Amino acid sequence: MTPEKLALKRAFAETVKGVGGLETAATFCRVGKSVLGANQSVNEDESFAALDVIADLEPLARDRAGWPHVTQALCLQMGGTFVALPDAPTSKEGLLTLLARQAQEQNDLTQAICAGLSDGRFCAKDASKALREVDDIIRVAAAMRAELKMLVEGE
Repeated sequence: MTPEKLALKRAFAETVKGVGGLETAATFCRVGKSVLGANQSVNEDESFAALDVIADLEPLARDRAGWPHVTQALCLQMGGTFVALPDAPTSKEGLLTLLARQAQEQNDLTQAICAGLSDGRFCAKDASKALREVDDIIRVAAAMRAELKMLVEGE
């Protein structure tokens, strides 16, 4: 099995855990626990969760770290990243607040990279810190996008 397929199996297993296990997950989708077990088993090369099963279960696993597990794994395999849109856009007045937050996050990223380069060696620890800052920028950008989209659609 390819590493990519193993990643999908592991991601689905995390989703099932996030729902409460095989037995609980089976009550929320169209397949039984034996199929769900095969879908997450790394020993079952040909058994993968169907899209509708993932769509049924993944929202229920929201509280488990790494959510949405399968969606994240698929986005990564497609060369992208998953960015959750905010649940509710802010008010029109929030646009300037978002702009200020975006500038602050950009500043935080600049500081993280400069601090990492200050010793002449940008290591994995430095990259991890910078990656967290990039993720913050993406979250703020998604919120700003939602705000702007709301304004466009409202007119």
